[in-house]
Amino acid sequence: MERINSEVTSSPKFPFQSIRDIRAANEHQEQWVWEGYLAVGGITLLTSMWKSGKTTLLSVLLAKMHKGGTLAGLAVRPGRAVVLSEENPSLWATRDEKLNLGSHVEFSCRPFQGLPSPELWREYLDELAERHRQHPIHLLVIDPLTSFLPNRAENDAGSIMQTLLPLQKLTSQGISVLILHHPKKGTSIEGQAARGSGALTGGVDVLIEMKCHGEPSDVDRRRRLTAWSRFERTPRRLQIELNAAGTDYLSHGDFIDDDFHSNWRIVYGILIDAADKISRREILDYWPDDYEKPHRQTLWRLLDRAVKEGLLK
Repeated sequence: MERINSEVTSSPKFPFQSIRDIRAANEHQEQWVWEGYLAVGGITLLTSMWKSGKTTLLSVLLAKMHKGGTLAGLAVRPGRAVVLSEENPSLWATRDEKLNLGSHVEFSCRPFQGLPSPELWREYLDELAERHRQHPIHLLVIDPLTSFLPNRAENDAGSIMQTLLPLQKLTSQGISVLILHHPKKGTSIEGQAARGSGALTGGVDVLIEMKCHGEPSDVDRRRRLTAWSRFERTPRRLQIELNAAGTDYLSHGDFIDDDFHSNWRIVYGILIDAADKISRREILDYWPDDYEKPHRQTLWRLLDRAVKEGLLK
């Protein structure tokens, strides 16, 4: 009996918590580096086309973290950031001339000779954790993921988890992680634009897809952020616009009504010209080449709304 009691009262190897313990520990935990998008102790994945503005948005965010403020109408807390970057340091020097990034940002540009092994990746994160203990870090940026993913194995769930799981050593200490990533080729369903294994999108707390307002070749400075999140405060859709100086973003709110009205004009024209009833597939077949063709699910939602508003029968 004594042997059994000693086993029961020994320190557990793995943690167990009641819901009361969890609630007490997290009563004031929902805090943000960038409200709604970058949670303290969370991982955010930002996916967008090459050269479409990811690093520009990041640069403005880093500048805002010097003293805090707002970015696209959402609060940014002051704090320190580390940027793990594939870029040449001279590019960041050029951005600093415009944004005055400040000493609160440190850059780790091309720290590996080639792609890091899983062991070298953990060693790098251990060093970051030690720097955090000496001088607290509030945000780690990985720009982009593919440059630091062992063997570039985007489609292998095991390799993705070997990269994501060690980040828990940092997030458990309250560091927010922002991962910049590229989309897969061709069109994709909303929420599935990120290239590679679904383990990536499933393993993060906030998923953001950023798209140009018009065609990628346009000079339009507006961008659309669509997000999926574990947090209720994350904006589902937000249209932002870079100012003329390239130093800040304005918020134009939800963009769903813009999509409906612009696409409805095209659908209306197609239906008026049709000699008989046509299907969704046929509507997309008749879609003008000069305009971006919506996904079939997006078109379904548009048609459903048009019926509810009495525009169609």
